[in-house]
Amino acid sequence: MLYFLGVNRYRLYFILLAFFYLPGLQLSAQSRQQDSLYVFDLINKADVFYNGGQYDSALLYCRQAEDWSVRNQYKTGQAFALIKTGEIYIDKDELDKAAKSAEAVNKIGLQQHDSLVTAIGWLQQGQVQLYSNQFDAAIKLYEKCLQYYLKQHPTRYSGLAYNDLGYCWGRKGDLSRQAEYLFHSVRVYENYFPEEAGELGAAYNNISTVYYGLNDMNKAIEYAKIAMKYREISGDAGLLSVSCCNISQYYISISKEESEKYLKLCEQYAVQSRDERRMIHSYVTAYNFYYSNNRFAEAYQYELKSIAGLEKSGKNPAMLSRRYIGAAICANKLRMDSTLILGYFRKAKGMLDLLKDRINYRDYFWQLSDYYRNAGNYQEAFDNYKRYINYRDSIVSDNTKSSIAEINTRYETEKKDKAILSLNNEQQIRQLEIDKQKAIIDGNAALALQKQNEIDLLSKTKELQEARISQQEEELVKKELIATANQQQLQLANKEKQLQEKTIRNQKNFRNFLLAGLGLLLLLGYLFFNRYQLKKKLEQQESLLAMRNHISQDLHDDIGASLSNINILNELARRNLSQPEKSAGYLSKASEDIQRISESLSDIVWNINPRYDQPDTLFIRMKRYAADMFDGKNINSRFEFPETESGFQLSMTQRRDLYLIFKEAVNNLVKYSGATEALVQLKVTDNQLNMLISDNGKGFDRTSLRAGNGLHNMEQRAGSAGGQLSVRSAPGSGTRIELSMKIG
Repeated sequence: MLYFLGVNRYRLYFILLAFFYLPGLQLSAQSRQQDSLYVFDLINKADVFYNGGQYDSALLYCRQAEDWSVRNQYKTGQAFALIKTGEIYIDKDELDKAAKSAEAVNKIGLQQHDSLVTAIGWLQQGQVQLYSNQFDAAIKLYEKCLQYYLKQHPTRYSGLAYNDLGYCWGRKGDLSRQAEYLFHSVRVYENYFPEEAGELGAAYNNISTVYYGLNDMNKAIEYAKIAMKYREISGDAGLLSVSCCNISQYYISISKEESEKYLKLCEQYAVQSRDERRMIHSYVTAYNFYYSNNRFAEAYQYELKSIAGLEKSGKNPAMLSRRYIGAAICANKLRMDSTLILGYFRKAKGMLDLLKDRINYRDYFWQLSDYYRNAGNYQEAFDNYKRYINYRDSIVSDNTKSSIAEINTRYETEKKDKAILSLNNEQQIRQLEIDKQKAIIDGNAALALQKQNEIDLLSKTKELQEARISQQEEELVKKELIATANQQQLQLANKEKQLQEKTIRNQKNFRNFLLAGLGLLLLLGYLFFNRYQLKKKLEQQESLLAMRNHISQDLHDDIGASLSNINILNELARRNLSQPEKSAGYLSKASEDIQRISESLSDIVWNINPRYDQPDTLFIRMKRYAADMFDGKNINSRFEFPETESGFQLSMTQRRDLYLIFKEAVNNLVKYSGATEALVQLKVTDNQLNMLISDNGKGFDRTSLRAGNGLHNMEQRAGSAGGQLSVRSAPGSGTRIELSMKIG
């Protein structure tokens, strides 16, 4: 029967993970980076031997990586050495050792507050339960690791977890959930890791077995051939053998020639792989082919080969139970002794009672009923047939089929919609270009202009689609910023703990050298100086963390909301394509939002760039911005700024707040004042920076001023920067905005 690949074999991209986990604090960055590179280089070597089937050599490098990490207190390296160790033990079917490795990984993850490591620990514990045929326990662990981290943060481990979870539900006879999680696995790999051909091949192959269970051979063949294309890219002969074996099985009831063609390929790849599991699978496929063509003697010999291999390995009791059933029905066709036939059935039943496998129970009772019917024992035949019906109806019902069809339709629709939308836009634009050229040739200027307007409209629609893709990318950037901020917070806590431990040690040293006067004074001076340096570094880290949190909040609150608005406007434009003027209005509003997002991102990037730490660059940017704004409204402006080498410094936060207050004040002046003259003045005296922005416009009465002009935001920013903002205005008397701020 079919071989379902329950676990995708995956490679760890260790160098990337190494740099992700490097500590961010400058004090120990260089030494920790060297530790990380050394440890993950060892794990990489282990991975090479593991992929070549040399497990002992792979385990040796894993132990070296783990020992080094323990000696150097490098928990991340220790965790990933144990992850690779667990993967090797799972492949060797040494599940007790794999369980211990997975528990150790999970423990390190919880201690270090490392969500990814914690989730991988639960994932590997789930794999141990899966291979122990404890499907309920495995399901709980897979769902736990997905909910905890892997569902919200797509990684290769997410695709693996979804794939294994689908396999578990399939073994429990729930084809709907099996299909649901397998399509989740495919989405993860296609959307985030399309280069992972091996994993995509495994997921598609598993989906094909769902349709085989529904007896939908055309769908089964379709997905199995997709799986085979990916496996040809990955070049894994063993997995190519699996795909060919499955396709051969699917073709049995459709085309004898195609079935035999893929059987030969299955055997060829199995021999090439030198993997006993693939050879057993090819024996099973040969049995199915020969049995379906009434060549029972040949089929029986292949079945005996598969049983011998499975009994020797002891690794796949579910498949072995099916092979006992196959041997029984083939022996019956050859009219062998009834004792031998019933002996095979008893062996199958004994294994199924341990596995509680509903699909295999279904087939067992069907074949046993058929045996008793041919033997003339109609009561036993009837009793076993009723049991077969109960299991069949519990596995595949009309609801199951419709549910799986809905899952498949949703997946295919998502995939095709993206391609169709892009293709339709391109085709429409090309057709409109042709129509426009025809109108020009015919001298119909009005029609040519109409076609050009339609072309512009579709082009803007395409731009908005690209903006939506950019939105998704920016969401990923936002998540990375938040993750980095969290990582920095954990590192800060670790440094505080180190500082406390060092303080205790210093106190002990103080007591030990109390009687040595000069030595005591030198030691105290060293200790206070060292603590001062650490305190400064902690303050720098806290400032950096606050800035990153602020950037993350800005991205979420301002830019995230604007992108959502763009998405809505895009949808409205699409729905009103038949009304070009209305649609163009929506697109125009969306374009304004895109421009504003671009300016906001530019301000954020400029503010955090260390190249612009000097006040001179800030003043140049302020002059350029104000000059552009005033020129656009024909306002005569005068700028008075400090000398270029004024010798003072502004912090990142002060620079940001000063620029945003200035920008808001200039915007308000240009939009609302109606002025013809404007003055922008900056003065620096001692530790004080004073800014004045005045105009000769119409002014306003602040007591009756409605909300929305940004004055409240300006006052808040001035307060957070430790400054004071004064706004003086009256109707007909212009406006005068003054800011005073302390600088260090």
